[in-house]
Amino acid sequence: MKSIALGVLLALAAAGSAQAQTTSVYDLLGPGLPAGHFNLYPSVSYEYMYDDNILFMSTDLPGSVPVASGVNVLRARFLADLPLRDGRVRMLYAPFFRSYTNDRFVPEDQINQVLGVEGTFHQSGRVAIGFRDDYAKGTLSLQEQVVRNGVPFGLGHYEVHNPRLDFGMRVGLRQGFSILPSYSHSAFSGLVSGFGQAVDYGYTTKAIEGRYNYRLAEPATAYLYSILDRTLQTVSDAPDVTIRSNTVGLGLTRTLHALVVTQVSVGYETMQFDGGVGEDFSGPVGEANVSWEVANLNRINVVVLRRPYASIYFDSNYYLATVGQVRWIRQLWRSSYLDAAATIQQSDFVPVQGVGREERLMRAEVGLGHEFLRHLRGYAGFNVEQRESNVVQMTGGVGADPFNYQLHRFIFRIEAGWM
Repeated sequence: MKSIALGVLLALAAAGSAQAQTTSVYDLLGPGLPAGHFNLYPSVSYEYMYDDNILFMSTDLPGSVPVASGVNVLRARFLADLPLRDGRVRMLYAPFFRSYTNDRFVPEDQINQVLGVEGTFHQSGRVAIGFRDDYAKGTLSLQEQVVRNGVPFGLGHYEVHNPRLDFGMRVGLRQGFSILPSYSHSAFSGLVSGFGQAVDYGYTTKAIEGRYNYRLAEPATAYLYSILDRTLQTVSDAPDVTIRSNTVGLGLTRTLHALVVTQVSVGYETMQFDGGVGEDFSGPVGEANVSWEVANLNRINVVVLRRPYASIYFDSNYYLATVGQVRWIRQLWRSSYLDAAATIQQSDFVPVQGVGREERLMRAEVGLGHEFLRHLRGYAGFNVEQRESNVVQMTGGVGADPFNYQLHRFIFRIEAGWM
């Protein structure tokens, strides 16, 4: 019975983490409200966060005064689940109202929109189809919404649209093929730390991935993959850049109770930049995401990644990110859990000439969640973050790092409803 409770609490921990605002919006933890053929999952939450550096301003530059503020977030979540004979359709609408207690920052959007839909069809048949479409618009943090984007962190008006499809075909008992086309468009306008001015930037990516799958055993599948994508990068006061990427590699997934607990991939990627400045990229890439459940009370998750990403800095086309994260979730009592994580990311930029920019991001977080009643949950957490680089800017004869910032956040969240 403890393992079942842990599974529910693990999902609550993923939703409660300070860094996971949209990653688990389609996950369901229990039965909803029946309404004809649908199951409805309405919920509402209130969150208060105190952040001592909401604009990610440098804490190293002389005269820099970071903006500290309390942040109030009132969020509604409406999810409708339509079970099908061999699949499902889920529709999401999750608007939220965000306000700041410090008048030094006035958000462009107080009412923010999050919409989405996903579906799976013919999952046990020879031909399976899946789709997902996510849309978000509002005054959002780049760091909160986009991971490893190559952009100095900032806060401003942000919009993203990301539809994707998954066509799969089984051939015999062990083999199969998959085709995964996708489209992604994002646009940001706001103050970005390090630039000292408002920046408009956007990405539009069209990609297609092909896979050959081979089931090694019931829970494990190996696959060969190839990805082709084309990206248009636009940045204010800079020429547009077209990025052509090709990746081939080998991967392995392992599932337990319909959840992916191990995913490892290694490959070789090339990136060509038309209109950019600097070198193209070619080299090995890899990613691993592995979870262990220990003694029915602990879950340990380890993530390791090495991959290039496009840069908006004018003196380099791309940077190479090396990321490591460890997360530990511990069930304390039947309805409580402790969540702790540590992350480090090293970003190495390849310049046209001279010494390349190096940036390091370190983050630690801890939180405590509790399910008071079946439809009432709470979460309190704290995280600290620091970013530093090898860039030195002389101001009044004193050298300082304009990209160095520190911040501390306290988060309290209460949520009522069906999940």
